[in-house]
Amino acid sequence: MARYSSCLSGRRSTPFLVWLLAASLSSFPAYAVIAQLETQSTIKRIAQYQTMIDAASRLKLNEMQVGNLWAQVASDYQDLAEFTRAEAAYTHALALYERADDAQERYAVTLGDLGSLYGMTGRFDAEENCRKRSLAIFEKLGDPLQIARAQAWLADGYLAMGKNKLAERYSSQAVHALMVLPGATNENKASALVTFAYATCLTGHCDDGLQAAKQALAIVRESFAPESFASGQTHVAMGFVKQRTGDRVDAEQELREGVRVLRLDLPASHPVLTNALTLYRNFLMENHRDAEARRIGEEMQRQGCSTCTVSVYGLRQP
Repeated sequence: MARYSSCLSGRRSTPFLVWLLAASLSSFPAYAVIAQLETQSTIKRIAQYQTMIDAASRLKLNEMQVGNLWAQVASDYQDLAEFTRAEAAYTHALALYERADDAQERYAVTLGDLGSLYGMTGRFDAEENCRKRSLAIFEKLGDPLQIARAQAWLADGYLAMGKNKLAERYSSQAVHALMVLPGATNENKASALVTFAYATCLTGHCDDGLQAAKQALAIVRESFAPESFASGQTHVAMGFVKQRTGDRVDAEQELREGVRVLRLDLPASHPVLTNALTLYRNFLMENHRDAEARRIGEEMQRQGCSTCTVSVYGLRQP
């Protein structure tokens, strides 16, 4: 099995707004962004896991079990946006899985999760490396469902890098597989559809993107609460697609609803919310509603957003 450290190679790439809004749904609910009221319970859970890790010998835990604990710690730290600590915990988990028997599947899953962290922190080449290696392991193991999930993860990474044709290709493969595979969850399907919607719109195929966004929204409405994190993400995606197809009225309604829902649970400075606000601000600016756009910009600046001036329209196109 290849060493996890190779994920760290590569240069920094420009953050991509729509990627974060797609990738956050793709990891939901495994890395669902937690409400502020749950922060303390998450910190307490991390302490409990770390106590078990410290007592691993006494509890007679094997390497797979200790690796699972580290992976849970990493997940919780990532939810708390403690990315340095999350990366260290993922590294511990991967090292243990590498030594454990029959841990290739867990190793591949955790590589993909580490890739999501790299994406959230702007290390997109490292994200691509991790996700490609994760997919290669699943292809070797021959599990169609895990292959499809890994293809969706890789598509997210390509979206982040502005490699929109590759994002479209892999998300298309994932969507076709997940729609028919037993065991695919509605979250898996909606996630892949959202990525496909963004990718197709960015490659000039917004009609396909609109159909995908409609499918994703129907799945989310069936499976999640109207004010859930997944619902907010999907409304933003629909608003982005509607804007690109020229439907200004519906685009504004979807963007406003997505931002409203995301505001319910996310802290004001969270990158998912600020990126959704940026897409909404771009919409307002394109429609010459400068005063409203300026108010949103001022709001984001008050929260110390360092990437809010990035525009999806200024990034690489196919």
